[in-house]
Amino acid sequence: MKCLNAEKLMLLQDSGEMPARQANPLAAHLHDCKPCQQFQHALLESQQAFQAAEEPSAKALQNVLREARVNAPERKPIRIFGLKPALAMAASVLIGLGAFFTLFSYNRVGMELMVTETQLLEAEDQMVSVMYSGLSEDDLAFNFLMTYEGNGQG
Repeated sequence: MKCLNAEKLMLLQDSGEMPARQANPLAAHLHDCKPCQQFQHALLESQQAFQAAEEPSAKALQNVLREARVNAPERKPIRIFGLKPALAMAASVLIGLGAFFTLFSYNRVGMELMVTETQLLEAEDQMVSVMYSGLSEDDLAFNFLMTYEGNGQG
């Protein structure tokens, strides 16, 4: 067995995850390999050094938290008073653009109906309107007079 594999197995053994079938090959390797024995010894020493005798008390935790608050850097408030009008204007513009694009989106079809005065008249009146459309006011007055003279009135 290589030393790198033995070190991995020792770490797995320490965490309780080493397969049982690997226990004998690891023990045989540790019996013959001095560097792996030193690694196992260092692993055991580090575990003993870092084991806490007991958990810290609630008072000790409170003291640590109080000291952390006292020594924490002071927060400076962010001043955005100068930006408020600009932010309000930007929001207004975005709302306006949203409304504009919602009302005038490309997926809608629009039609405009144009009706001339001539189209609103009855059929007979439409012919008269077309006949007189190109005449000036003087010509219309003359035509009017001629029409009444021709009827025998006058």
